[in-house]
Amino acid sequence: MMIKKRALIFLAVILCCVTSLYAEMPRDYYPDELEGLNTSDLKTALHKLIKVHKRIPYGANGTWVVFRKSDIRPDGSIWDMYSNVKRYFPANGSHKDMNIEHSVPKSWWGDSYPYSVDASFDLHHLVPSDADANQAKSNYILGECRSVNYNNGVTKVGSTYINNVSTNAFEPADEYKGDFARMYMYIVTCYQDYAWLSLGRNMFTDGIYPTLNKYSQDLLLKWHRQDPVSQKEVDRNNAVYSFQNNRNPFIDYPSLAEYIWGDSIAYAFHFSGSAVIAPILNVKNGDLVDFGNVSLGENKTLSVTIRGQYLTSDLSLKLEQSGTEFSLEDRVLSVDNLNSVSGAQLRISFHPDAFGSKEATLILYGNDFKDDIVLNVKALCMPAEVNPVSIDGLKASYGKNDAKVALRLRNSTENPIWYIDGKQITDGYLNPSGLSVGIHTIMFRTTSYSGKVRVNIN
Repeated sequence: MMIKKRALIFLAVILCCVTSLYAEMPRDYYPDELEGLNTSDLKTALHKLIKVHKRIPYGANGTWVVFRKSDIRPDGSIWDMYSNVKRYFPANGSHKDMNIEHSVPKSWWGDSYPYSVDASFDLHHLVPSDADANQAKSNYILGECRSVNYNNGVTKVGSTYINNVSTNAFEPADEYKGDFARMYMYIVTCYQDYAWLSLGRNMFTDGIYPTLNKYSQDLLLKWHRQDPVSQKEVDRNNAVYSFQNNRNPFIDYPSLAEYIWGDSIAYAFHFSGSAVIAPILNVKNGDLVDFGNVSLGENKTLSVTIRGQYLTSDLSLKLEQSGTEFSLEDRVLSVDNLNSVSGAQLRISFHPDAFGSKEATLILYGNDFKDDIVLNVKALCMPAEVNPVSIDGLKASYGKNDAKVALRLRNSTENPIWYIDGKQITDGYLNPSGLSVGIHTIMFRTTSYSGKVRVNIN
């Protein structure tokens, strides 16, 4: 879907807060040549900027000296993003119960002590860590744990799934997820010329762009958006800069992530913010509005939540059908409702006047979008004494550890052919453990009928 217009947002309160939060950030650190860039060009320009920095000695007489400035709470205790245990800096050197933690594991570029490459010394991702939590997380990837075998209230260690394969994962507390996301974005930008090893290949790809694979792009952008930059990160960025002489640009300018990997890759970055995140919707071409089976003469109304971001104008609605059985309550969705947290409610009704399968096309269009967004609308009207053929016994949601479920039809003696996400299966079972987390489509075909349902794997 091509975007026609850019959203321009001028909110005095927000701008005031942003100015306050980033007041100490030296604008002259960032060259004007970053203006007008995006994707690979923008990432490489940042790489050339931030790779030039001072190497601080690793250990008690270097790293821990910086920690006393970069990782200290207002009450003087050590700021540990891996544990809630309150500890204080000793008079000199390191804390005996804590480690220097490489937030991006050093095994991912193959270095070991005594270290030899810059990433192993880089304080933008080195932090003080509870030793037990550090040992538990090992060199695991970031992820949202589906099962947990270690949890100290801040650090979770367990397993997640990548391409239907279970792998060990570390999940930080919600308040630090954005912190870790921006550390990882910094590392793959500053060291985009590294060859990635070990478990790092589950998140990173060799090459200057995108360097983050699909899994890590989705995860890091999600955490980056959900947990915005805090004053703690700003203070830490400034402290590291005072020693290392480079900065984490994803803390100074969080929107950079969108211009490199996210929603604004079709636009050029500008410091002024005049080109901001492109307008987006929570629906896309081909999405289905399904009424199911509706009795003859019955009137059924469905409400579909349409939620947008950065829209500048209303959305208009148009319904295309062969008859008049489908109808819309409204023809316009207001931009204010669309951009709100709750979104706008699109209400569509179906009043069948004859038996059979019915279809329509719902079109959304507006000034923010070059191309229309087309939704499919379907309904079925069957006589009351006839029971439609359907999939029997499936729940709406299953866990990864749930047992296999036999696939069968209700009201049919025909032998169906089963498909999951378009791929034919031969054993006639839904196996939750073999599917990735998310929505999956279960479909059947017989000589006379076909149908499908969606189930969620969590």
